[in-house]
Amino acid sequence: MTRQLELIDTFLSEGRREFTFEDAKRHLGVSAEAAANALARLCKQGLVDKLARGHYAIRQLGALGTSAATEDLSLAVGAAFEGRQHRIAYLSALGELGVLSHPVRTLYVACTERVRFSSVSRRPLRLVVEKPETIHLEAETVKNSWRSSLERALFECALRVDLIGGVERLAEAVAAGSPDADPACITRLANAFGPRGRAAERRLASIAFALRLPLTLTPEVGKRQQLIRLDPRDDRAEWTDTRFRVAWNTTIDELQAVVGN
Repeated sequence: MTRQLELIDTFLSEGRREFTFEDAKRHLGVSAEAAANALARLCKQGLVDKLARGHYAIRQLGALGTSAATEDLSLAVGAAFEGRQHRIAYLSALGELGVLSHPVRTLYVACTERVRFSSVSRRPLRLVVEKPETIHLEAETVKNSWRSSLERALFECALRVDLIGGVERLAEAVAAGSPDADPACITRLANAFGPRGRAAERRLASIAFALRLPLTLTPEVGKRQQLIRLDPRDDRAEWTDTRFRVAWNTTIDELQAVVGN
């Protein structure tokens, strides 16, 4: 085990907390099989965490027993998606921003290409393939990764209500994030995404208006404009917001109870 511990010390002395299989093989000066065995022992001892195929992270001593994705999401995702255009997105971004009261275990990552792994640091991965033109739109760099800004995360959750688990989760996010969100930024995103984006803006505007939240969005909506659904998956119509032309599948009271407003 001494050589494996020396390997960790070497990487830490270089200021590195993540490394690849080839890095370990080169530093140990052993065969691929021997390097794989050494890394397996380090993982079993809880000293190293496997992020994705060929990518590893050194755990902090205070975090033994937890995955690197739990301890430092940007580090884990950045290592797993190294060389790929990506973004920590949707509920994962909102969780990192402290918006969700109950962060989710699934990792939501947008990427310009598909990947062959289905988890990152033992957490299930939900991959969303995006166009290169939008992947870093209203996103911010965090260490060796990218993450949706608050406005981008709220917008994309309204864009893909099906992906986040329903309007209750969306309303919770809007209620928590609305005091700090920039409406102008959300409007720019809506225009960049075209009709689908403007529909997402209308969902956010409807929730904020009906629940009296401090997020003033004013999308232009004609009186005869086609209705959109708050949750595109649900055909129920419990209430219709005539201002923004949004058919709700729940009542205002039910969502108010969810957000505690």
